[in-house]
Amino acid sequence: MTKFLTILLLLTLSACQSESQNPLKYLELKSPGGDVIKTTLSFTPKDMEQGLSGVKSEDFSEDQGMVFFYLAEQEMHFWMPDTYFDLDLFFLDKDLRIIDIIRKLPHYIGRSNPDLIPRARGAWGRHVLEMKSSSPISSKLKMSDQLEWKSSLNLIETEEAIKKFLSQPQT
Repeated sequence: MTKFLTILLLLTLSACQSESQNPLKYLELKSPGGDVIKTTLSFTPKDMEQGLSGVKSEDFSEDQGMVFFYLAEQEMHFWMPDTYFDLDLFFLDKDLRIIDIIRKLPHYIGRSNPDLIPRARGAWGRHVLEMKSSSPISSKLKMSDQLEWKSSLNLIETEEAIKKFLSQPQT
């Protein structure tokens, strides 16, 4: 029985480790000041629609972010249904330079009254980084800052892997 529990524990730890090391799910961005932002990568329509909806403040630390990874530059519109903390949105070009910022977009718990859900103005970019407005890292980021992609795949390899993933039939 002890041997079984040990094997089960090792398998569980291995699964957790491989999930946190998945370069199409988790990566780090480094700010010009050296701060590290632990990010979740969002690129499927389902994940992008979900975004940070439903994520409680206590489950999203000050050094976390979500990167919305698009394959082309476009005008983007975000809204905040079922969010539990205010957000800063950083619109990035293809090289991860900050080209627009929306700060302190208010949260809105629930979805029952869509007319009251806060919406960001439209902004152009290739990718978007969302962070808690209360984050000390977020407050230091400014226009023209260049973020650094820290992953086992570089930015171009990540884009190619995403294109391949999105071209496969989704279940």
